[in-house]
Amino acid sequence: MKILITVGIFPPDIGGPASFVPKIANLLVDSGYSVTVICLTEKHQFDNKKYKVVRILRKQNLIIRWIKTIFYILKHGLKSNLIFVNGLPMESHIANVVLRKKLYRKIVGDWAWERGMNRRLINESFDEFQNNKHGLHLEIAKFSRGWTAAKAHLVITPSNHLKNIVNKWGVSNKKIKVIYNGTFIDSSKIINNKLTTDNLKFITVGRLAPWKNINIMLEAFSEYKKQNKRFTFYIVGSGPEEKALKNLTKKLNLEKEVVFTGQLNKEALGEHYQNSNIYIQGSSYEGLPHVILEAISHNLSIISTPIGGTNEVLLGGKNGWIWKLHDSFKPQKSDLINIIEEMTDNIEKDTFLKQNAMKHLCELFNEEENLNSYIEILKK
Repeated sequence: MKILITVGIFPPDIGGPASFVPKIANLLVDSGYSVTVICLTEKHQFDNKKYKVVRILRKQNLIIRWIKTIFYILKHGLKSNLIFVNGLPMESHIANVVLRKKLYRKIVGDWAWERGMNRRLINESFDEFQNNKHGLHLEIAKFSRGWTAAKAHLVITPSNHLKNIVNKWGVSNKKIKVIYNGTFIDSSKIINNKLTTDNLKFITVGRLAPWKNINIMLEAFSEYKKQNKRFTFYIVGSGPEEKALKNLTKKLNLEKEVVFTGQLNKEALGEHYQNSNIYIQGSSYEGLPHVILEAISHNLSIISTPIGGTNEVLLGGKNGWIWKLHDSFKPQKSDLINIIEEMTDNIEKDTFLKQNAMKHLCELFNEEENLNSYIEILKK
C-alpha cells in the first residue's frame, strides 16, 4: 500500500505537524507501507530517510507554488492508495478532484482565522471568528476550509474542542475522530527541577505569530526585571513576528535576559527543555499544542492560557497554572507576574501540579499508543 502525506511544515521547521509527520511516516514504513511526503521548505536539501520527501520552496510566487504543489500531488497521488493531509489542504483537495483517491485529513486549527490574524484583518477570538461575518476575502477562506473538510473521507482532530468546531463547519460527527497528540517520555532525561525564588529559566516554543502573544510575555518580563529578579527567557522558533519581537526586546532593555534561539532540532530543543524551569504559552488559540506535552514530559512547570484543546491537558488548573484571557481574548502581563510570584511562593503546590500533569500525560497522551491509533486508521 502506498500513502502520500502532505504537510506545510517539515524538519528543520518546528511545530506540531513537523514533529508528527516524520514519526508517522517512519512507523508506516516499518509496517510495510511505501510513503511519500510532500512539504513546503525554506530551501532544498537532501533527505536521507526511509521514505521519499518532495520539498517545494515556500518563498516563491504564490501562484507558481500552488501549481507546483498541485502538480506533485497529482504525480505522486496517482500511484498512492491514500492521501493523508496534514497541511496544504486546498492544494490536496483540488488535486484529488482529479485523482479521486481516499483522503484522510488531520485538522489542528483554522487556517482562515490564522490568515485573518496574520494579515491584521480581524481582532477577535478563535471561537468568535467561527460565528461572526467578515469581508469577502475571509468568507471565501471560511467556505474553503469547510468545503475541504467536508470532502475528506475522514477527519482527525487532536482535541474534542476542535472536533466540535469542525462539526460546525458542516462535517458530520461520524466522520470525525479524536486522536490526542502524544509525546515520548524518556525517564532518563526527567530532571528534578524544583523551582527557586530567583534566576529562573523560562521557555516558549512555536511559530512567532501574532496570536502567540509573545509581546505580552516580554512586557511582563520587563516589569519582572524591575523587581531586581534574575532570569532567562528562551524564545524558540521563527515566524512573521520575529523582527518586531526582537525590536521590542531591545526597546524594553531585555537583551541580556531574552534569548532568541531560532529553530532548533529535536536534540537541541530537548537540551533547552532540560535547562529550563517553566514553560509559558500565552496563545489566543491552540488546537492541542504538542509543545506543552513535550514540556510536561521534561518535568517543567506549565503556565498557559486556557484555550482550545489546552484545557484537555491542564484540566482547568489541575495540571498547571492558568493564565486567564480577558475581554480582548488576550492575557495580561500583570497576571503573568502574579502567577510567577505565586509559583515561587508555593513550590509545594507547583510540585503537586507537575505530578498531576505527568500522570495525566502517561494516561492520555502516550505517544506510542496514539501513533498506533493512526496506523490502525490508515490501514483501513
